[in-house]
Amino acid sequence: MARARARRILWRAFGLLVLLLVICAGILHHFFGPFPIRAGARPEDPAPMARWPWLHARVDNPHPGVTHWIDRSSPDGTVLELFDFDLRKNPHLRLELYDQDEDDRVPFDDRTAFRARAVGQVTRHLNETGRGRVVTAWNGLFFQYTGEVARHVAPVVLNGKALYNVGAVRWAVGVKYQRNAPVFKVMRLPAFGVLAREFDFAAEGASCLILEGRPLRLQPFPKANEDPFPPSKPPGPDESGFVRKVDHIRTSRTSMAWSKDNRHFYLLIVKEPDAEAPSIVAFRNHIPLMGGWTVADVQRFWQQFGAWCAVNLDGGDVTQLAALRKDGRYDLVPARWGSGSMRLTLSSDLAGAPPGGSMMYFFIRDTSAAH
Repeated sequence: MARARARRILWRAFGLLVLLLVICAGILHHFFGPFPIRAGARPEDPAPMARWPWLHARVDNPHPGVTHWIDRSSPDGTVLELFDFDLRKNPHLRLELYDQDEDDRVPFDDRTAFRARAVGQVTRHLNETGRGRVVTAWNGLFFQYTGEVARHVAPVVLNGKALYNVGAVRWAVGVKYQRNAPVFKVMRLPAFGVLAREFDFAAEGASCLILEGRPLRLQPFPKANEDPFPPSKPPGPDESGFVRKVDHIRTSRTSMAWSKDNRHFYLLIVKEPDAEAPSIVAFRNHIPLMGGWTVADVQRFWQQFGAWCAVNLDGGDVTQLAALRKDGRYDLVPARWGSGSMRLTLSSDLAGAPPGGSMMYFFIRDTSAAH
């Protein structure tokens, strides 16, 4: 009798433990998303799809001059998208930058309530200006925020005017139009006074991965006895520009690149099935890592792709994308902190787009549709 009673108590304890684990998993899933752990993967191991070509990608041409690849075959649940904007096939395509502080309640005061206006709301807003339809829009570079209010950590250039002289951070990336043709540029720690001369649209704070066809040096992965998250530091001439808690985790990524002749502009979106917070926890505690790419994976991809220059933008939970479809609707990759969905398809006016903003957005618009 005593033995049977002890067994019943053990089984009840085991059942309560299982129930507690299920509840905890549900809470974590609600806030952080699913946890697809790829057993045995070390941080320095290449992500399974960080290569080119993607053999199982679906390819389409959603807009004149635009080629789009999407691949969902990664075993860790990561979804990959690549856009090639051919500016010779469609010279009306134009890269620009939108900053939420440029037309909020108090423009250019370096304070904006950023969360309500994610890529869907911003794309709709830009489409209403009459300057051409947005073909693709995505999150820009790093910013700081307290609650709902965001501020800049580095300058931006909007319509040839440099703004927010708060100090140089890593690499500036953007475009200068010469005789209406784009010249894409990346510059290391440029002085504020040169930004307006060199760029029409730009943002500072990027990590430069490929410069004139050669890969720049990345921060090595920390060893077992080292600080897993050493401080960020300004890049040297041959360094990409290390970002603390960003470079070495597997997470969502947003990256831009271009060809030597400025004919092709490329956008890479890496969408992990979980979130940034569990990726940080996994890296810190040497847990087999989840979906997503490291910065080294992004660099590895662009090397195989043959990019002339490539940069890494802000990523993780802020990674987001709006992409015009051939049928006039938009495919939307929402920011993780605004939606748990991996991907949505919305109407042409992007009604129902979830929140989860960024301070700034790069976008490609087609000026042939301007009115």
